[in-house]
Amino acid sequence: MKRSQDTLKLNYQYRIVPDKQQTYQLNEWLYKLCRIHNLMLEERFNWWERNRSPVNACPIFVTYLPDLKDPPTYYSQKRATHWSRESNKHLYEGVHSQVIQEAIKRVEDTFNRFIKGDLNGKRSGKPRFKSVRRYRTVSIPQLKADCLSVKVNPHRRKNGGTRRDIAYINLPKVGRVKLIYHRPIPEGFTLKAALVSHKADGWYICLTLEDKSIPLFKPSEIEATEENSIGLDVGLEKFWTASDGEFEPIQQHYRQSEAKLARLANRKDGKPHKSASRRKLAKKISKHHQKLQRKRKQFHYESATRLVSRDEKVFFVEDIKPGNLSRKNKLKQDKDGKYLPNGQSAKSGLNKSINDAGWGQFLSILNYKAAKAGKLVVKVKPYNTSQVCSCCNRVEQKDLSVRIHHCLCGFVLDRDWNAAIKCDSFSLNLGIGGWLASVK
Repeated sequence: MKRSQDTLKLNYQYRIVPDKQQTYQLNEWLYKLCRIHNLMLEERFNWWERNRSPVNACPIFVTYLPDLKDPPTYYSQKRATHWSRESNKHLYEGVHSQVIQEAIKRVEDTFNRFIKGDLNGKRSGKPRFKSVRRYRTVSIPQLKADCLSVKVNPHRRKNGGTRRDIAYINLPKVGRVKLIYHRPIPEGFTLKAALVSHKADGWYICLTLEDKSIPLFKPSEIEATEENSIGLDVGLEKFWTASDGEFEPIQQHYRQSEAKLARLANRKDGKPHKSASRRKLAKKISKHHQKLQRKRKQFHYESATRLVSRDEKVFFVEDIKPGNLSRKNKLKQDKDGKYLPNGQSAKSGLNKSINDAGWGQFLSILNYKAAKAGKLVVKVKPYNTSQVCSCCNRVEQKDLSVRIHHCLCGFVLDRDWNAAIKCDSFSLNLGIGGWLASVK
C-alpha cells in the first residue's frame, strides 16, 4: 500500500492465463527489453569510464582535453530510441513505446542509486547486465479505465465454492488476456498501471489501484501512552515476543526443506548441460523455492494480522538491518599475512536462520497492516535492548546462547521478553516528539 499526497494506492496481484500467441509475444517483449536494458546500461558505463580521470599529477607537456560529453539521462536515451528505430527496427518492433520508456526509467533509477544513493543517502551496488532468465517483468504505466471486464459465473457456488467469476484484461498490443479473478477490486478504486511478471509457475499481473476519496492517515493523531502501546522483539527461537509476554512460534520453512533441495540440486548437477532433464529439475527447484517464499509470506501476513487485531495502537519495534546481521565475518590475518580462524563456519548457520526468518519482510508487512488499520509502527534504536535489565537498567552482557536474563537485582526473565519490555520503555522515554521524529 502506498500513500501519496491526496491518494491511496493498493497493489493487487492476479494470475493470468495467456494463450500461445500472447505467451510468445510476452516472451519476445522480455527478450527485447532485456537487450534494451543492457544497451542503455552499457552507454552509461562507457560515458562514466571515458569522462572521468583521477587527477594525481601534473603533466610535463601541455595537453588539450576534448570537450566532455553530456551524461546520458532518461530523456536523452528515450529520444535516442526514436532516432535508432530505423537502424534497430528488429529491437523495437512490436513493443509498446511506453513499455520501452519504463525499461529505460528502470535503468535510470538503478544507476542513480549506484551513483547518488536513495532518499536516505544509501548507495546500492554496481548495476549488472541481465540475462534473459533474470529479466522477468514488463511494466505498463497506463491502463484504460474499462480494460478489465468481469463476467459473473452462473455456476459459481454461493457457500465457499471454488468456481470464480470469469475476467479478462485488455493489455496494450497484447490483447484480451484471461485473468484468475480470485478477489474483487474494492469499490471506488480505478486501475492506473500494471506489472506483468513471469514466475516459475506461470504469468502474473500486479495491478495498481487508486482511490482519491479516502482521507490520509496522519501519525500525529495517535498519542502513545502506556496503555495503547506495546513493544516487540524479533528472534530466532520465538519469531516475535511482545512486552506483555505473548509470542509467536517461529516456522523455519527453508530449514525443513533444506535436505530435499540439496537432493534435487545434486540430481541436477549430475545431468548433462543444456539437456531437457536438467531444465526440468531446474524448474522443479525454482517452483519449490517459490513455494517456500509463499509459505513464509503467508506466515508473515497471518502473524501481522494477529498483532494488528490487538487493542494497542502503537507498536514499537527495533530498527534492525537483517542484511547487516547476516554479513560475513571480517578476515583475520597475522603479521605474516596468514589467515586466521574468524568463526565464519559458525556464523554461516546463523546467517541462514536470519534469512529464513525474513524479519525485514515481516516488519514491512506489519507497517502496511498497521497503516491500513489506522495504527502506527515506530522503529527505535536496537542498542543493548537484550543486554539491559528492564527492572533496574543494569547492563548484563551475555552471549546469544544464554536465553534467560539473570540480573544481580534478582530479576529473572526470558531474554526476548526482557528485550521487548526494554524496547517499549526506551520508546516511551523518547516522548511524543521523539518517536514522531523517528517516524519521519
